[in-house]
Amino acid sequence: MSVVPDPRRPEPSAVRVADQRARLQEVAAALAQTVDPRAIAALIVDAACDGLETPRGWVTVVTPDGQQAEILHATGYTPPVLGTWGRVPLGADLPMTAAIRTGQPIYFASAADRLRTRPARAERGGPAAGLEASAVVPISIEGRVIGALGVSFGTARELDADERWFLGALASQVAQALERARLFAALREQDERLRFALEASGTGTWEWNIPEDRLTWSSEVSVLYARSPDEVPAGLSEYLQQIHPDDRERVAGAIRASVEGGAPYDIEFRILRPDGALQWNHGVGKVFLDPEGRPQRMLGTTRDVTDRKLAEAERDRFLEAERETARLRDAFIGVVSHELRTPITTIYGGTRVLARRWRDLEPDARDQILTDVVEEADRLYRLAEDLLVLTRVERGTLDVGDEPVHLGRLIERVVASERGRWPDVRFDVRVPPDLPSLQGEDTYLEQVLRNLLGNAAKYGGSGSTVTIDASATPADVELRVSDQGPGIEEGEAELLFDLFYRSPTLAATHAGGGIGLFVCRQLVRAMGGRIRAERRSDGGARFIVALPRYADDDIG
Repeated sequence: MSVVPDPRRPEPSAVRVADQRARLQEVAAALAQTVDPRAIAALIVDAACDGLETPRGWVTVVTPDGQQAEILHATGYTPPVLGTWGRVPLGADLPMTAAIRTGQPIYFASAADRLRTRPARAERGGPAAGLEASAVVPISIEGRVIGALGVSFGTARELDADERWFLGALASQVAQALERARLFAALREQDERLRFALEASGTGTWEWNIPEDRLTWSSEVSVLYARSPDEVPAGLSEYLQQIHPDDRERVAGAIRASVEGGAPYDIEFRILRPDGALQWNHGVGKVFLDPEGRPQRMLGTTRDVTDRKLAEAERDRFLEAERETARLRDAFIGVVSHELRTPITTIYGGTRVLARRWRDLEPDARDQILTDVVEEADRLYRLAEDLLVLTRVERGTLDVGDEPVHLGRLIERVVASERGRWPDVRFDVRVPPDLPSLQGEDTYLEQVLRNLLGNAAKYGGSGSTVTIDASATPADVELRVSDQGPGIEEGEAELLFDLFYRSPTLAATHAGGGIGLFVCRQLVRAMGGRIRAERRSDGGARFIVALPRYADDDIG
């Protein structure tokens, strides 16, 4: 800030001008070393008091709300004076507030001069009350008044033009210094907020000097990569080694596209942590060019998004499970409808015929209808058993006991029943009499055996032989059911146990819903056992069930 010299006064001497300029240069150098507003105000007050040879000076600033003026630093005034005038409303009738409101300097050569211009404030004229001369100049930055600089004298004194210019120059210096301090504080607060946000979100920042291939990382990156600060990658190739091999080329390609073509760098990838764990990161970056348009540096952020990726994977699994459930439900309805239709139709039709024409039918015809009704009722009963197991599996309520089961006796009972169902099939039982008991549940194991024997008889056909044999190992009792059917296609051994699976080569010639073997596997697993299928070398298929031996075997 400059003050126009009074043309009636002679020009200041060269010595005085040199002294003022030297003093201003010293102040400028000192101000460059600090961004503390109170330290800045102290430097300016000291310079004003020294240059104008007075022990009293002050700097006041407008408070952030724009409603008051607050003394930032003062020297030469008593505590009661500072206590009274340390903070006053901007509307107060005081020289310092008037200078702030009007943006114009105010000078008083003496107390009498002040009394003539401001009689209402003669007794309470602010910090200069009780003194003689005083001067107040506004502190302005870009046309906006942010405070005032003032000095007071114990004797009457009128500042000449060069003294006023000097005081105005100091006001200009303090304005620039306080504005710099404000900007620095705002920048520091912004940086602190940004750093807090980065830390709170687990985000690290990085810079890549492209010509020198030098990477600089923030401390958060060390945490992200679970490495000490001196272990983080120093260059691009070293950094790429931290990335999962399956993602490495994709990340390298994204970086090349950003550097060579300016494409946005925004990518999610996996990294390998020192402990071997996989971590998902999200990287975002931008390439900056030098004045010649060459890639100079790349700035970016990295954030751990493992939790989100795991949540997304879990969500995808849930949605896939929901889709699979819907698919199975639709398939279940279709299969059950088909499987129920034949036995219900046979039973319904047969019983109606018997009820209406019993006396008219020949005995052989009646017997055949009754046989068909009984067979389809048995088929319906078995289907209901399988559906009950499916329901319990879906609800997680498939509970089994750990009672001892004598496999030989169970086989005898089930085979006797199946011989009645399949009179044209031979059942060859080869079970040693000393076979130990197994641990399971008699009802469930019977259901498994009926399914396996029924399938073997159905696919082997009339005149075939179904072989049932068993043996024991130190840990298990093994049951094997072999048939003389078409066998198992390559790669089908595991698929056979999937729900609703039907072999393409058999589906057209043999009825079925693809439920029985799935039920067998669920029941065997529930009893702590294993079931598998294999193709026999001489044709046909073999199903092997292994169940744990009963620990306290007391059944001979």
